[in-house]
Amino acid sequence: MILLSAPMYNYSIPSTLKAWIDHVFAVGRTAITEHPSLAGKPAVVVTSRGGSYQEGTPQYGNDYVESYLRQALGGGLGLNVSFIVPELTLARASRRWPTWFRSSRPPAPKPSRSPRPGPRNWPSV
Repeated sequence: MILLSAPMYNYSIPSTLKAWIDHVFAVGRTAITEHPSLAGKPAVVVTSRGGSYQEGTPQYGNDYVESYLRQALGGGLGLNVSFIVPELTLARASRRWPTWFRSSRPPAPKPSRSPRPGPRNWPSV
């Protein structure tokens, strides 16, 4: 099994993942061949997004992570690709909570901050 992490950066995949795919994707050997060496092996891609790209949202159709990886990994390398997609990872941090998103979860508690130790509170060694 292949496990990949692919957060969405500027509507696409990180450059490091693209570089890895470029190294693995050898046309005629590992990809786009009659018998790809990775054919049928499972691949799980965990991809996260700060917003939502589902149908009915303002960003629908602007997700180029899943479609690209499905084609490169599934179509080219022959992997059996599945996706785990957490969305709205930045929604609670955003000043403008999306009006089209309704959450049944209560807001996360704010972390408590312990006071910073002053010069007299440092532990002695």
